[in-house]
Amino acid sequence: MVWDEEGTSSTELVLVMPAVLFMVLLAVQFGLYLHAAQVVEAAAQEGLEAARGEVATVAEGRTRAAGFIASTGGVHSPEVTAARSADTATVTVTGAAPQVVPGLWLQVSSVASGPVERFIPEPQRGI
Repeated sequence: MVWDEEGTSSTELVLVMPAVLFMVLLAVQFGLYLHAAQVVEAAAQEGLEAARGEVATVAEGRTRAAGFIASTGGVHSPEVTAARSADTATVTVTGAAPQVVPGLWLQVSSVASGPVERFIPEPQRGI
């Protein structure tokens, strides 16, 4: 008895292609996640540089970080917070990577912190 194998390739295609497509979408999703993570990290650094100046304010840091994200793109629903004490400035940026795989929302966040720039007269420097 000879089996008729007509149509088996289309059946295999129906079974294999969704898995292949899903793997391709996962690779694209991973790339978008890495891009969003780098954008958020760079935005936090930009915001910190603006907020840590001697006469700078936290509003300047928030504005610079938000502007960086807006000009670069790749982050959905970004939120920027900034805080500053007498010694330290901190900028936190959070958001979400663009969604390619249905139901997979990946959050990204970054915190940049550094000393506030200030002038110390020479006699007080301990030199």
